[in-house]
Amino acid sequence: MLVLVRVARSAGAALLGAGLALVPAAAMADGDGAQWEPAPEAVGDSANWQPDTAGPEHMKPFYDLDWSLGLRGSYSRDSVTGDHYKTEALPSVTLTHTGDLLSYHASADADVSRTDSGAINIDQARLSAGTALQFDPKTSLTTNATSAITQEDPNAPDVASDTIATPVEYSGTADSTWTQSIGRINVSLTGNAGREVFGPTTLTGGVIQDNASQNNTYGGTGLRLGFQLTPVLEPFVSGNITRTVFDQPSPSLSTKLDGNLYTLMAGISAKWDDRLTASVSAGIAKEHFDDGTLADVNATLYDASLTYKPTDVLTLNGAFTTTLGAPGPTGSGTAKIDYEATANATYLVNDWLQWRGTAGWHNATYADSSGTDTGYTFGVGADYLINTHAKLSADYGFEHAEVTPNPVADIHTVTLGVTFQK
Repeated sequence: MLVLVRVARSAGAALLGAGLALVPAAAMADGDGAQWEPAPEAVGDSANWQPDTAGPEHMKPFYDLDWSLGLRGSYSRDSVTGDHYKTEALPSVTLTHTGDLLSYHASADADVSRTDSGAINIDQARLSAGTALQFDPKTSLTTNATSAITQEDPNAPDVASDTIATPVEYSGTADSTWTQSIGRINVSLTGNAGREVFGPTTLTGGVIQDNASQNNTYGGTGLRLGFQLTPVLEPFVSGNITRTVFDQPSPSLSTKLDGNLYTLMAGISAKWDDRLTASVSAGIAKEHFDDGTLADVNATLYDASLTYKPTDVLTLNGAFTTTLGAPGPTGSGTAKIDYEATANATYLVNDWLQWRGTAGWHNATYADSSGTDTGYTFGVGADYLINTHAKLSADYGFEHAEVTPNPVADIHTVTLGVTFQK
């Protein structure tokens, strides 16, 4: 996975002098609890299936433990804020078990950085866990929980120039999905809940900006119905309702942004063995606020994803997503509508060298506000395997950002890294 950090044109020499400050972001991506699902295993004829209590389940390892430690250093040249250096340590540990009836995982990872100003920050720290119960070939229950602490880089283009320290965000989420197949109909029922808390922002001159008005608690439920048209194609429809309650009124609007988010999507998914997985859907979303003086926010939703592996050495991925949600501490207005597209490719040259490429685009607007946030990124990188327990990585990335009212920013970043792993 390519790391797109902020980047600088002539960073080669400066990075070599930075020493061992390096690693690809993949070092901390051993598993996202909100997304994790166990790898399915072949089960025989479903009509005659019975739990194999004396079979291979008890013979499998109770758990598999993996760990990694990434060290990386980057040099960035920003057209607005100038040159920046950054070193990072990325520890990660993951415990997993994949069984016929029960699978589970637990992971912990972090991103600790030191900037050129000497400040040491915990950019991200995360704990996640999940379980999956396969009751029979047609019935399963998956549950996940994640808690995280994150803090955005104060040099990020969407951060105001008078910001000394960005707010620390504390979040916790939990979700559960029941999946049932009834003939050719696939049914998934999902429930989720979460909590977000934002610390204060420190501005120039030591001014403290309170973000308590963005603190919120949410919960929701969703239903997805799919029809297995062929072994490959599955048309589907899905709907979700999410209720969000904020702790305090918005200072700019003098009212709370409590409300319900309704979404309705329809599309089709396809899976052709391990070579091709794709999905495309479209729909609508409505954010309805409890305060009748606030206008509803409507958005058209688009969602698409593609994973294509034409050969054993080449993998292509692409996605396009739409989100409608709260404006956040760096936003404005009553809601944020964000469209984002990403693409990446990996090519395994041989057993010890891999090339990577990535590109992205996003465009965000805010309801009842003139604020916008748009930009694009691209980058290239390579991984060199020293041995089974260590690899080197090198990346170059470029980011163009237009965030009102901030000036347009062009950022070049060069990153070098090393990853040690089990």
